[in-house]
Amino acid sequence: MKYISAAEARDKLSQVINEVAYGGQQYTVQRHGKPLAVLVSVPNYQTLISLLSEAGVRSEIHGIPVHIRFDGDHFFISDDRFNLRGKGPTLDAARNDYWLAVQDYYTDLQADVDRLAPYLAADHLAQLEPIVTAVQDEAE
Repeated sequence: MKYISAAEARDKLSQVINEVAYGGQQYTVQRHGKPLAVLVSVPNYQTLISLLSEAGVRSEIHGIPVHIRFDGDHFFISDDRFNLRGKGPTLDAARNDYWLAVQDYYTDLQADVDRLAPYLAADHLAQLEPIVTAVQDEAE
């Protein structure tokens, strides 16, 4: 992986594209030393998208284990514990969408606490309460 400034990438765009497309090179484009973009060949990009779409990545959102996939257009986040989902054109948008689903689910559980099946009250509500409360406390 080579690093190149945004100004240099602009000035040498044709050369950089040829190195990426035909020379197998990869570039990280930086501005003021901070990475902005990565230039990779189309076959490498397609392989990466295929791997992310099929296998995904394991991560956590506020301590909840999640699975993240990317299909080339959208990020998809899901969990196995609560069966909740999030989707977005960026990873941050998908994470925010997933977190909204968690908050909505928690609110619904609280509203129906007297009518919940025992496993939902003992399991889902009990697990979500400290997570949601801690995140709300951090936001204040």
